[in-house]
Amino acid sequence: MPDPGSRSPQPEAAGPEQTGHPAVDSALRAVAEVAGAAPADQLPAYQAAHRTLRETLASIDEG
Repeated sequence: MPDPGSRSPQPEAAGPEQTGHPAVDSALRAVAEVAGAAPADQLPAYQAAHRTLRETLASIDEG
């Protein structure tokens, strides 16, 4: 059985994939940045991302 302290480090995530829409990309980056935080600390980023995505989709429907 391998020693748990001898695990090799995991490669860092590259971040969210780019969508080509600056506001959406920014919202996804903000969510990725708080991924390791406590849930209460993640909430503002998720709320902002939800608002951005909702506004973006609404603008597509209007176009």
